[in-house]
Amino acid sequence: MCGIFGFAGFTEEGLLRRMADSLVHRGPDGEGFHSTGAFSMGMRRLSIIDLDGGWQPIFNEDNTLAVCFNGEIYNYVELMEELREKGHTFRTRSDTEVIVHAYEEWGRDCVKRFNGMFAFALHDTRTGDAFFARDRCGQKPFYYWNENGKFVFASEVKAILESAFVPRECNVPAIDAYLGLRYVPEPQTMFRGVFTLPAAHTLTLTARGGMKFERYWDVTLKQDRVYPSDGDMLDEVERGLREAVRLTMRSDVPVGGYLSGGVDSSLLVALMCGHNDRVNTYSIGFNSPIDETRDAAETARLLGTTHHEIQCSPEDFDLLPEVVHHMDRPVGDALTIAFYKLAQATARDHKVVISGEGADEIFGGYSFQNVIQLAEWYHRAVPGFLHRGVAMPLLRGLPVDLLNRFFVFPAKLGQQGKARLVDFMGGYGQRSLFGNYIALKTLWSRDAREAVYTDRYKALATEFWVPPVRDSGGQFLDRLLKLQWDEWLQDWCIIRQDKNTMAHSLEVRLPFLDHNLIDLAFRIPPRLKNNGFKDKIIERQLARKLLPPAVVNRPKIPFFLPMEFFFEHPQIKRLIADTLNEEQIRKRGYFEPAAVKALLARMETREFVTLKQVMSLVILELWHQVFIDRR
Repeated sequence: MCGIFGFAGFTEEGLLRRMADSLVHRGPDGEGFHSTGAFSMGMRRLSIIDLDGGWQPIFNEDNTLAVCFNGEIYNYVELMEELREKGHTFRTRSDTEVIVHAYEEWGRDCVKRFNGMFAFALHDTRTGDAFFARDRCGQKPFYYWNENGKFVFASEVKAILESAFVPRECNVPAIDAYLGLRYVPEPQTMFRGVFTLPAAHTLTLTARGGMKFERYWDVTLKQDRVYPSDGDMLDEVERGLREAVRLTMRSDVPVGGYLSGGVDSSLLVALMCGHNDRVNTYSIGFNSPIDETRDAAETARLLGTTHHEIQCSPEDFDLLPEVVHHMDRPVGDALTIAFYKLAQATARDHKVVISGEGADEIFGGYSFQNVIQLAEWYHRAVPGFLHRGVAMPLLRGLPVDLLNRFFVFPAKLGQQGKARLVDFMGGYGQRSLFGNYIALKTLWSRDAREAVYTDRYKALATEFWVPPVRDSGGQFLDRLLKLQWDEWLQDWCIIRQDKNTMAHSLEVRLPFLDHNLIDLAFRIPPRLKNNGFKDKIIERQLARKLLPPAVVNRPKIPFFLPMEFFFEHPQIKRLIADTLNEEQIRKRGYFEPAAVKALLARMETREFVTLKQVMSLVILELWHQVFIDRR
């Protein structure tokens, strides 16, 4: 719920009002403000808990602490009871009020007590200090700008840009990260000088402008719990997931569910039905061969939900500028349109929806995880001379059509995809885990990025965004999963959910990101998660207990926007022509017009990598038009 915003170290006439107006979509039900001295903050409210009493900011008993809060503290009922026993007095039934009393009781460590998704700002009027925090997984966003003693923060960058002191400038070095990863990794953003507070971090801002960051939680890779049997582990996973769903169902308004037809969302909806006998479910399709809507409808019928089906078509690409506006930063995949439309339809009936995001990250459900695990096994088992002298020549000679059968991409792998796979396998042993991860997943290899940049910007391909080596310790799969937590969960998966749901005043809740369930998942042996051939092994075992066989045994269908069926539509051709024409390319100056023209010509091959590369450039140009040109 809500959007928060504020500033410190200066005053600016009308800024709080403008920031509030820019975030109405996050909280259409009301607003609140707090200003004292050189600190001001506010919020827009989406009423979900304590509809009549939960208005913000909320204060402690003597009005010396004020909080503005975005998100949910799911265990607020238990914390409220504990804090009352310690002598705290509550004026509301709101989870927001728990924050100020928890801070009074436990100080900055209060965040360790919270089970939820949150970003909040807490101001101490006695000292003038401010305390900011973001949840463990980064489910709720928090951006800030800090220069020359002036500090501005908000749930979305567009609110920060309302200050006359904050420049609308591109963080040019981040373009290389965007092309390499399809997102800009935190704490960087695509805006110069604007940063994110990383997930699982707090920030203390002193009255004099000093800043102190602290990390309060991390994924641990210790196998420090012994289970008598695999069945005991399965029982604990079931208890953990049931508890996560129970907590995320806490709401004073009805809760709906996203349902794709896959195991993750089906499990959650089945558990939701145990708490509510009237559950609305929602799915989206593309009228293409990779459409999941029929599977979702059949699952809904088996589970007894009231089901709603939404279709995404080429005409919906007209929404892309609006989607980019709400996303704040470019995320290099037009699939965001589908997230946007799904949220738009769901918001007609609900303020809260539950989604299965996060299951693939904790239980190992992605195909590239299989590939990297098999490549690791191969690298350890096959002598170098056989790899170089036999295997690599065979791989280079394999027909592309044969390689396509080993991958789940809806479009064909193509020559570019084959070249990427050859490069991945050829250099596997010379790279870190992160390097192999990027070599397999990137749309734009370093060579490809250098080839498309103009001479002025070729130096961008320095890969400043590659993190220090952090892949030591723990078993291989867990190191790979942790890398995803550190590097892409917040900036790729979760941001698409938060920004597209809140664009329609809809709150998305993600039970698989319950931190207790995450801790449990990383204690489970890798053999029960992903073995390179089977994925989410223990989750599928649980599904067999709770779901009909027809759902459990259904083959996995990847959730991709089928550009190979869409790209020749006049609407999309016009979008590409408007954004990637020679005049626009020269105006930005980043890319060689001839290189972009050659890329567009290769679209006729319908190859997966090419189509994705084109859309990543379209989205980057739209971001410039929306935020830099202010169209």
